[in-house]
Amino acid sequence: MTTATNAPHVAVVVLTWNGLDDVTTCLESFACVEYPNYKVLVVDNGSEDNTVAVVRERYPWATLIENGTNLGYVGGNNVGMRYALEHGADYVFILNNDTKMTANVLTELVRVMQSDPRIAITGSKNLLMADPTQTWAKYGVLNWGPMLSALVGRYSPDTPEDSPKDVDWVIGNGCLMRREALERVGLFDETFFQVHEDIDWSTRAREAGYRIVYVDTVGIHHKGAGSAAAERPVVFSYGYFLGRNPILFARKHATPTQWVKLLVMMGAGLLLRISVTTGTHAVAAIGGQRRFLLGMIDGFSGRLRPELAIVHTQDTTDLASRIAARLRRWLAV
Repeated sequence: MTTATNAPHVAVVVLTWNGLDDVTTCLESFACVEYPNYKVLVVDNGSEDNTVAVVRERYPWATLIENGTNLGYVGGNNVGMRYALEHGADYVFILNNDTKMTANVLTELVRVMQSDPRIAITGSKNLLMADPTQTWAKYGVLNWGPMLSALVGRYSPDTPEDSPKDVDWVIGNGCLMRREALERVGLFDETFFQVHEDIDWSTRAREAGYRIVYVDTVGIHHKGAGSAAAERPVVFSYGYFLGRNPILFARKHATPTQWVKLLVMMGAGLLLRISVTTGTHAVAAIGGQRRFLLGMIDGFSGRLRPELAIVHTQDTTDLASRIAARLRRWLAV
């Protein structure tokens, strides 16, 4: 973490919430980073495990920021970005805690940023941590479909493509943001709490005259769904926010035609997902679709109920087991 006077200063923001194993893996991976002028900020969103104590003891080279409560993905990252800007960062690199760094990702993204002051944000590809020959995803296309957008390269072989290139939006982890753009466009919109804040920020930056650029030559390793991992006793379900946040986004950015397309596609997607779930899987699936529908309602009203996204995995498992046992008894009669 030594500095070089001719290299722009990069602040790396790593947000964590009850993810000790993930964040330690992430921090260990910085040993390979070649970029000479960066500082890691670990922002803890009120973890109830040993994250704070372990980070403070094992990684004294990282700046630890304790929020004391769960501010959501958006609010937590905004705390880190504010700190970075207040302490003179030229660029802010947003990095999920369930990732591993690669040697040249910062070097290459900074190089691309330095080539054009109109670039607000550059994004790297996300390689699957379990198999880096596959991509978790590369970048996003805003298609006003059932989930508002689509990810390019989702769980696909890592095939090269031309870059740097302008895209609709870059994935909000493994992305580098320009100081001047953050000051002009603002930070993430905290009404989103989590999900689609990266689409919104990229859209706002483009409306302000900036470029949104994807870089295919570098990547990070991404485990994926760290806060929603089934092995955790309490997880965040994305269903609520996938229903709510497209509506919030449309209220800010959609034309009448885009509104119609989004609502038709969201409704069709909801009916399709309910119709294809059967057996014991239907318990969790229907619960998720209920949260999706409530999210849509809250999107129209502007209401935020993050408690609807909290799932106690043991409760869900127990309910599914009880239903399965009852079905077996019926079939045995």
